Amino acid sequence: MNNPKVPSGAAKRKKKLQQTQHLLKTNAKIKNYFECNRHVNDVNIEVEEDQDRTIAGKSTESCTLEVQSTSTQELNFKLDYPTDRGHFKGPIIDSKLKRTILTYGPCRPLIQFPYRIIHGNNRKFSVDYYNMKTKTGVLIPRLWLCYSVKLDKVYCETCWLFVDYNHRNFKSEWVEGIDDWQHLSQKIISHEISGPHLDVMQLRLVWTNNCTIDKELEVQISNEAKYWRDVLGRIIKIILSLTAGNLALRGNETKQFCEGNFLRTVKLFAEFDPFLRTVLDKKDGQIKYLSPAIQNELIEILSCNLRKIICDEIKISTFFSIIVDSTQDITKVVLGFYAIDHHGAKEYTNLIINVLSQLGLDISKCRGQGYDGAAVMSGIYSGVQKRIQDIVPNAHFVHCCAHNLNLVICDSAKSSDTVRLCATRWEARHQAIFALKERFNDVLITLTKITLTTTNGDERNVSKSIRSKLDSVEFVLLLCLWERVLRSMQGVSKVLQSVDINIQTSCGLLEQAIGSLSELRQNYNDIVNIANDLCSKWGISSKFPSKRKQFTKLHFDEIDGDRRLNITEENFRIKIFYPVVDTALAQLRSRFKGLKVIVSTFEFLNPTFLRSTEENDLKKCSFDFIQHYKSDVTSDFTRQLLTCIIFLTIPVTVASAERSFSKLKLIKNYLRNSTSQERLSNISVLSIERGRTDEINIEKIITDFANAKARKKMFF
Repeated sequence: MNNPKVPSGAAKRKKKLQQTQHLLKTNAKIKNYFECNRHVNDVNIEVEEDQDRTIAGKSTESCTLEVQSTSTQELNFKLDYPTDRGHFKGPIIDSKLKRTILTYGPCRPLIQFPYRIIHGNNRKFSVDYYNMKTKTGVLIPRLWLCYSVKLDKVYCETCWLFVDYNHRNFKSEWVEGIDDWQHLSQKIISHEISGPHLDVMQLRLVWTNNCTIDKELEVQISNEAKYWRDVLGRIIKIILSLTAGNLALRGNETKQFCEGNFLRTVKLFAEFDPFLRTVLDKKDGQIKYLSPAIQNELIEILSCNLRKIICDEIKISTFFSIIVDSTQDITKVVLGFYAIDHHGAKEYTNLIINVLSQLGLDISKCRGQGYDGAAVMSGIYSGVQKRIQDIVPNAHFVHCCAHNLNLVICDSAKSSDTVRLCATRWEARHQAIFALKERFNDVLITLTKITLTTTNGDERNVSKSIRSKLDSVEFVLLLCLWERVLRSMQGVSKVLQSVDINIQTSCGLLEQAIGSLSELRQNYNDIVNIANDLCSKWGISSKFPSKRKQFTKLHFDEIDGDRRLNITEENFRIKIFYPVVDTALAQLRSRFKGLKVIVSTFEFLNPTFLRSTEENDLKKCSFDFIQHYKSDVTSDFTRQLLTCIIFLTIPVTVASAERSFSKLKLIKNYLRNSTSQERLSNISVLSIERGRTDEINIEKIITDFANAKARKKMFF
């Protein structure tokens, strides 16, 4: 009977099944490839099928589920024969599983094979089929021939793993298994010379030699990933170097040829580095990772990793303190700069709590607060320190000692209304006053020379005016007085700005400053003698010149008193010397009362106090301390180090925050005037903590950068 021109329904369904299986196999290979390389999402190939059509009694969807379930299987090495065909359903589409089966070896057991009755005769499989015997008697192993103990069938392992189901001569019997022992020899011979089998044998040889397309792609992807990791490693190092030096990465983007320090540095390195040279040689539109957006992402990842390193140290510590300082638009707290719209106690408190929460720090471990003396921060009723103490009662507030000491000096200057000092300058310009005193004669000689030799009228007038003010006993007395006062404060102020100072040491230094000023108050004549010696070297008269008495204007609400402005030799001690020294002493005693209270709480830890105090007094101090910190220590606190940890945690100064703002002035210059708040904060962290950037794992940074967004380049 001739074959019909129009295929039958069964033939159409068979052809459709073959096409579907081919699509599923292709889908699985592509899907497995991208899963192995982890750089794109799974590829889904949908096979549309009419709902009214079925294939061999099963829908297309059910066939898909059956085939895909095979790809999720793994080799079970607990079985006697892990590669047995009977342990798997359907074809193997997972390349990793194929490699595992090939590596493990074929399933060729040497056992007592079971008998089966075929046409009235007992038949069974024989191990002789494993080898082909030539006419010369040489045995050649048939490595493709395997026996399934579970199915009691023989099958072609090579066809099972690699056969093309769409091949026109494909027969599924050698994939599903054959148990026709009576005609097995003929079937083996015919299969060995079949076209599909010969094709898959060549493919298996390619797999065995690791020459697959997947392998080539893996090598290519691996080389490309290594290349971009090397490039990104260099870019990250350049960014860290520029931020450590407070240099702007980008120039003015509105100008055509203003490329900025970052690109200039990259081009400089590219002259000696082939990696960066290949990047710069790429055409416009290709990936280079040199754009401003990439810079911002890398800077953000670097700063986040650096914050994490520091925060991890804080988390493992027992306690920590908070130091906050602010400018008109930016607040420095913990790690970074944060914008704030309204400078109120509530807003500052919420900012501190939110930042600690974002960094994963527990505010209940806070045992100290360090702020300046502004009412918003240090208010005892509704200031930030009071609001934090309402949350954590043991978080003691310490007014910055360096700020306080500077305010002491400023108040002393205001008391006599003769000298104006910078309200925020550390050490109150002691170095300038000391240099003027030591080189007083040289300064006068220089001014006299300028007056006599210059041809510029403005220079001559200015030098003559300055010289006339310096050439007086009143100025020399003030110079000697303030040099002596500031000398007592300079050493203390310098030490109070150090990072590792504790409250016990700072309190001792303040007591020394009080003692030095008290001694100065009793030695007015020493100041006068030093001033007279300085005047005699230049020939300045040691007597105050006679001046017409000047009076201040009397307002209607003022009491009529001594309103004379002139300073004479008789009233210099009363109007200048005593007010300056007494104000400094009074301010030193009053402004540091809170610090002394905290020191007295921990005083019993001082070895000197332990040696000189009775046992009952020590017990009382210990009991008071336990009651104060009952949530942290127990009655057995003598065996704990928590007491010392709390003592060392309480901050003394916020000079570190002030230095951060000094660094901010260097970072936010006219080149960065339009930078965003987030970028400014990230760059500031990298610049301020530049000493710890060596702890950053560059490989982890590159991995985080690759995971941040879906990229065209792979780094895995």
